[in-house]
Amino acid sequence: MADSNETAYEFNEVSWWSNWADTRWLSRNAYLLFSKDFGEYFFNRGGFLKITPDSRKSIAPMESEFETRKRVPHLLLQSDQLDPKLLVTLAKSGYRIADQMAVMDIDEASFKLNPDLKIEYATGSRLEEWVRIYLDSFYGDSSQLKAVMAIVQKLTKVREASLLIGTIKDKPAGITALFRSGKVCGAYCVATHRDWRGKRAASTMLEFSHRLAVEEGRRLVLQTILSDSLEGLYLKLGFRRAYLKDLFVKDVGRMLK
Repeated sequence: MADSNETAYEFNEVSWWSNWADTRWLSRNAYLLFSKDFGEYFFNRGGFLKITPDSRKSIAPMESEFETRKRVPHLLLQSDQLDPKLLVTLAKSGYRIADQMAVMDIDEASFKLNPDLKIEYATGSRLEEWVRIYLDSFYGDSSQLKAVMAIVQKLTKVREASLLIGTIKDKPAGITALFRSGKVCGAYCVATHRDWRGKRAASTMLEFSHRLAVEEGRRLVLQTILSDSLEGLYLKLGFRRAYLKDLFVKDVGRMLK
């Protein structure tokens, strides 16, 4: 049976990314995310809040949705909940594991701080600075500026969300976003401006986020794709791996772009 923390963490993640992509629920546990603006798998994938013996019945309907949208099926599934029957279903359907994602929460905080970093909520002109750091860190260019700006402008009106930006001498240095659900506070879009990398900007931003979460009676959670090689950094800051998720991709020949 899925640990209650896992289900709560999964719900927080889906709720956050639902602001970035359209969400379709196939059942109380099975969901799909699809985006017209972003083509990468992270915004076009299926998953479960918790995996049950009936979850394998959702695989075919999920695939139909991907086929309708002419996208390669990607599923991000909790490793510790995968039962043999579901694994057989995935194998017979031609899925393979392409990557993994670590879901992390705080074990014993060990943040290294930059006392010169000022953290504030991103509003006004700071909002575009937030977006530009996000795009530079995750895309390397500003081609998605319009799409991301539209999303974050809506997020400023979402009560559960906070967009944080850290500045040094009034220059943007780092960002993160917080999303609250129940007793969980998820940290997303953690990024540092290229001019301030190695200056403890991310660590300082996460320390602030952790402190804020504790004050609100919530647990700080984040996710990191293992191929990005950032898990070691988070471990040094006091996070622990709560559980792993496997990224399953269906082999359909030539990958769609």
